[in-house]
Amino acid sequence: MYFPVIMLHYVLDDPHESIAKWSITPRKFVEMLDCIDKMHLEVTTFEEIVTRGLSDRQLRNKVVITFDDCPKSLFDFAIPELLKRGMKAVFYVPTAYIGKYNLWDVEEHGTIKTPIMDVSEIKTLMDLGMEIGSHSHHHILLSKISGENGFDEISQSKKILERILSKPIYSIAYPYGEIPKRFKSALKKAGYKFGLSIYSPSQHEFSLRRIGIYQTDSKKSILFKLSKSYHLLREIGSPIKKIKRLVTTKGQ
Repeated sequence: MYFPVIMLHYVLDDPHESIAKWSITPRKFVEMLDCIDKMHLEVTTFEEIVTRGLSDRQLRNKVVITFDDCPKSLFDFAIPELLKRGMKAVFYVPTAYIGKYNLWDVEEHGTIKTPIMDVSEIKTLMDLGMEIGSHSHHHILLSKISGENGFDEISQSKKILERILSKPIYSIAYPYGEIPKRFKSALKKAGYKFGLSIYSPSQHEFSLRRIGIYQTDSKKSILFKLSKSYHLLREIGSPIKKIKRLVTTKGQ
């Protein structure tokens, strides 16, 4: 199973320096969406994949856009731009912080406080045709917890969101992008269909590697990241430097 899954956090014109590395500008966001159009990729969601029963063949020309943490600022530009283009995205929220702020970033990275969407805003996303997913309950590195605590962390967030939205939650994006192999049975038990990582050495439904799009990305590098060639290089563990060389070569 392969289809590109894009990972984003903030879309801001002038982000505070403490969150700049997780931010792209509205102009870069538009450039990314234009690249999706140029490659003739169709935006889908995990909900659509499950409910329509999309096959591997049908997923070949699909792409999923995801946002972590659900900062309120996404309503300023990113969400209106998606709606203008008739596109959808999947928004992952750590449920302990709904209607609060990014406490985990403030404590661990010293970032500024950024407000997280509240229940009303999450419901609005759903009404706009977007999908909501779990980002765990407390935004904890899952490799640090085990057993019953680990199951509670991933299952509690799913239950909370399903109670708020009155619909199934199909996917979880792992905080910090990694998940221990031992969690696979717990994910199935909790009822998830997909799990999103970043660094996983192999790819399956509970270890879908995401593609980070950053402010430093050029149009050429975005197009390359969305290509099957990039996916194949990640499969064989190709060094980042080799990928950058290929991007440069393709642009010449």
